[in-house]
Amino acid sequence: MLAAPVAPAAYAIAIASVLVAIAYVTLVTPVTLRRTTIDVPIAGLARELDGYVIAVLSDLHYGGTIRPAHLIRHAVNLANEASPDLVVLLGDYALSHSISRTISRWLYEWALPRMSDSLRALHAPDGMLAILGNHDYDYDAVRTAIWLRSIGARVLVNECVIIEKGHARLGVGGVDDWTHGEIDPHGGCASLAPDIPRIVLSHNPDGALELASSARVDLVLAGHTHGGQIVLPWIGAPARHCIVCDARSASGWVPRAPVPLYVTTGVGVLLPLRISCPAEVLIVRLVRA
Repeated sequence: MLAAPVAPAAYAIAIASVLVAIAYVTLVTPVTLRRTTIDVPIAGLARELDGYVIAVLSDLHYGGTIRPAHLIRHAVNLANEASPDLVVLLGDYALSHSISRTISRWLYEWALPRMSDSLRALHAPDGMLAILGNHDYDYDAVRTAIWLRSIGARVLVNECVIIEKGHARLGVGGVDDWTHGEIDPHGGCASLAPDIPRIVLSHNPDGALELASSARVDLVLAGHTHGGQIVLPWIGAPARHCIVCDARSASGWVPRAPVPLYVTTGVGVLLPLRISCPAEVLIVRLVRA
């Protein structure tokens, strides 16, 4: 018996469904932001710092989506709505190509001025800290740092700042990019007394692997992976671009890390495609362990 022929209408419906799905994951999901809030217990955290809020924006990659200005403004609004005490930027602010300095320069010098005003609208009593990522080096690390300072950020390259609330203190260190720089094994915080809690900012999650076992590290915040951008059922994220994250931990808490490590999916993308991996503004709330 011959099988009944498939009606032309069924072909049309199937093709239309595929086109709608492609349009959704390339045009809608890359510019759909969520706000993710996590509580992080910190041993020895003073009462004055209990509930301290950090807004984290990573991998802005301005120009990677069809509505980059809208995406940045939305990210800034989500961060400000959380009333953070501190804002941190985790690197990779525009698009670049490691094979061409000229293309990287053009893309960055087109992108950076276009998001400056939006990022200046970020508000936090303790200001804004920033680190550099691999794409910033592909362009020009020095020029990227100058631009970051122009929007009000303090740039940390293996350095640490002290947050003070009354007599309470918290160290926030920022390390260099894992692929292009040198990672300070103490996260920039070697001068701090051991009883002072500290957080380390590292663009690449693999920066956590370079930290000394003797160094106190209460939390590492990282980006770089974009959460994989594509997360498949039963498989996870095929592409992570780092060692410490496996297919099941391209974002979120990373169980294989030697220190507490949380990886955000980031705000932007390199290619306009996200599947089961929403972009996010991460809100970190420190609590007493």
